[in-house]
Amino acid sequence: MSNHRATYGRLTRAAGWLTLAFASLAVVATAAAENAASTAGYTYQTLDYPGSSQTIFWGINDFGELAGQYALNGGAAHAMAYRHGRFELLDPAVLGSYFSAAGGPNDLGATYGAYADASGTQHGFVLRGSHLETVDFPGHVGSNVDGYNEFGTILGVYWDADGAFHGILRRGKSWDTPFDVAGAAETYPLGINDLNESVGYWDTNPKAPQPHGFVRDANGKITQLDVPGATNTVAFAINDVGQIAGYDWGPTGPMHSFVEADGKFVTLDVPGSTGTAATAINNFGVVAGYYLDANHKQHGFIATPVRAAQH
Repeated sequence: MSNHRATYGRLTRAAGWLTLAFASLAVVATAAAENAASTAGYTYQTLDYPGSSQTIFWGINDFGELAGQYALNGGAAHAMAYRHGRFELLDPAVLGSYFSAAGGPNDLGATYGAYADASGTQHGFVLRGSHLETVDFPGHVGSNVDGYNEFGTILGVYWDADGAFHGILRRGKSWDTPFDVAGAAETYPLGINDLNESVGYWDTNPKAPQPHGFVRDANGKITQLDVPGATNTVAFAINDVGQIAGYDWGPTGPMHSFVEADGKFVTLDVPGSTGTAATAINNFGVVAGYYLDANHKQHGFIATPVRAAQH
């Protein structure tokens, strides 16, 4: 599988839609491009890996640290983080040869995501300091990790030969709880908070998907989440105060991002973009993700609420 993060499937379907995307950290450069503008209550900053043809962020913590993926000259995506004003490669000895992508860091500094081995098999991973742990869900063809909270709960996805995605929670070393939205052909969880609330999307036809967002509470109750007027909704991240970030689109229109809280939706779009995908939100309401320019090139961005920027 060549491109594993998607516009609505976090590590698996980028090629089909508007074309997540450590032991030794190689510091490469500081941000090459920074562009700020204020609109709709947010200040926007573009942040690209130096020289990359693709930069995508899949996570942001309360310290403003980010993780995601980059690609050079249209090649394979590689996992990276952005901390202390500079980019870091994440364990290139293990993750750097083929595809890899990272989410997080959580507030304890752990990153997570997925990588492909020489055979093309995809594995999840969690990286804590210099310790890289491969995460596989036994008996399944592919695995990835889409969330890892500060209490050690892993939010993951697995799939089998049919390619349909299914959600799973892992507590401890092997206490796995698979879950699916009732009536769904596939369920793809994308984010988890420290209260063990998670979000993602589901659909009824993987061959012609029309995704709907969902919220799963700590007790396993699942509620549908759709942006009013949109035909497709993906809930991508949830913070500890219950704000949900994601994106939506219609039959012909571009992606638009949103932040939802208490049933109210705020639209969030990078100025001048042809599509914006919000993929992460921290506890201060700061959003990260990627946007598409006029040439459909993907750029990383950070969107800070104006009220937060003023304090």
